[in-house]
Amino acid sequence: MYNAALFLHLLGVVLLVGSVTTTLLATLRVQTAGSVAELRSLTAVTKRIEAVIVPAMLLIIVPGVYMVSQHGYHGSIPWSAGWLDTSLFVTLMLSVIGRTVEARDAKRLHTAIASASDQWPQAELRKLQLASSPIYSVFFGSSQVVALLYLMTNRPGLAASIAACAIAAAASIIAATIRIRSVRRGTPSALADLGA
Repeated sequence: MYNAALFLHLLGVVLLVGSVTTTLLATLRVQTAGSVAELRSLTAVTKRIEAVIVPAMLLIIVPGVYMVSQHGYHGSIPWSAGWLDTSLFVTLMLSVIGRTVEARDAKRLHTAIASASDQWPQAELRKLQLASSPIYSVFFGSSQVVALLYLMTNRPGLAASIAACAIAAAASIIAATIRIRSVRRGTPSALADLGA
């Protein structure tokens, strides 16, 4: 039974990593898409990915809880393990961010695309393309998935686990800021439309 739970847990990790990677790439591409048709295809991809993320999270959490209830394969995982507490907190935090911030941003973009004609995106749609929030959230989510992989494989104490997640978060903020500035510098016509 434990090996079956481990398999399902790892399957959930693979699905989550694939989903987060696809979402990251699609979100980055949305920023530079040159037509409404391209935006429609990109947002269609991210909408389908959303259907994979929830089952992936369940496959990670439910078998994971079972394995911890068995104290790990050799009885070496207590409920009080620092890496475990941090992992559970980060997983729940990512779920909340996904259902609130990311869902809100995706809804705004879908609504704008639905009412747009198939041509170069106009000012309001371009504003949504260049919005900072989706980039920060997708970089943050990706960084925390990497941090979770580190926690699961290295099993550090509480302080080291929190530090790993904090370092990953800081790296995501830096990377997102660089990306946003780079894209905005490379799209003067879009910024002119926005009055920037």
